[in-house]
Amino acid sequence: MSTYPLPVVRRRAEASDTTSLWLQVPSDLVGAFRYRAGQFIAVQAEIGGETLVRQYSLSSTPGAEADLRITVKKVPDGHVSSWLVDRVAEGEVLEVASPRGVFFKEPDVAHHVLLLAAGSGVAPLLPIAQILAASPLGHDINFVYGNRQLDGIILHDEVDELAALDNVTVEHVLTRPHDGWNGGCGRIDRAFIQQNFARWTASTDKPVSAYLCGPEGFMDAAESALMACGLSSADIRRESFDLVLNDDGAEDDIRIVAETDPGDEGECEAIVAVVGGEEVTVVPEPGESILSALIRVEADVPYSCQEGTCSSCISKLTSGAAEVRPAVRQTLRDDDLEEGLVLACLARPTTRRIRIDFDEF
Repeated sequence: MSTYPLPVVRRRAEASDTTSLWLQVPSDLVGAFRYRAGQFIAVQAEIGGETLVRQYSLSSTPGAEADLRITVKKVPDGHVSSWLVDRVAEGEVLEVASPRGVFFKEPDVAHHVLLLAAGSGVAPLLPIAQILAASPLGHDINFVYGNRQLDGIILHDEVDELAALDNVTVEHVLTRPHDGWNGGCGRIDRAFIQQNFARWTASTDKPVSAYLCGPEGFMDAAESALMACGLSSADIRRESFDLVLNDDGAEDDIRIVAETDPGDEGECEAIVAVVGGEEVTVVPEPGESILSALIRVEADVPYSCQEGTCSSCISKLTSGAAEVRPAVRQTLRDDDLEEGLVLACLARPTTRRIRIDFDEF
């Protein structure tokens, strides 16, 4: 994985356990760090003699400012998050990989969009809301944001600025509200969503879609509730870097076929990977994943966990076919798979030759 040294030019405490860091992109790296709302960067750190890599969503908005911003909340036993929040100062340099991810895809027609966030899950949803609100398509947005208490609301002012826009409604929901709080109370759980879904969407004749970000339990409950309210899985997207793959072998692998060149079936003789505009070719060993084969020949491909949980190795199959473990659906949706998107760590080739592109993600 290629990383680049980016200086920290600003830091701001967002809460007692959360900090935003602004990273300056040198002029010669502007192209490498061009990004879309909802994407993330991987930060590499040397801590206790160990090289650690963690992914953080960009909370800055494309085109709105030159610097990148990540908003990091400390997690229990989180060595990198604690280091970033407590120790990294302005002027220090972070090793950072180029932005990746396909969490957000702006609809090509006007939608009514529900953005459901909990805690630091606000980070990717804030720029998504800003992009949707400014779109000439005329999207309507409900931004529903859950936290414990008022002084723990991350990026509070920026979220509330959205409420001044005609096409955005913002709701804060607190589990530990102070006396006099007149906003929502409790958790954004299945009951809360089912109780409020009709109110959120009552005045719209636009198709409804939803984006979720926060702890896994929160997103599981939210997705279940939204589907019970009539949304399909294709209408719901979620972002997480802390998945525990649910892949017990009970389901068959998913077959992904490149749209323009399905290839010839048979033992794979060549994986051709496009990385950074260059091609790398490797002959995979029997049963070897695409990512493992590329790592074996020291190809400079983006990856981190190698387990399908971080999304760093997202790529597009442009020729040939591959079988992908069904757990990929915890990160990619069916429309992504239909486009040929895969996680290279969960995929293995099934045709004599495949071509896979890691660029543009």
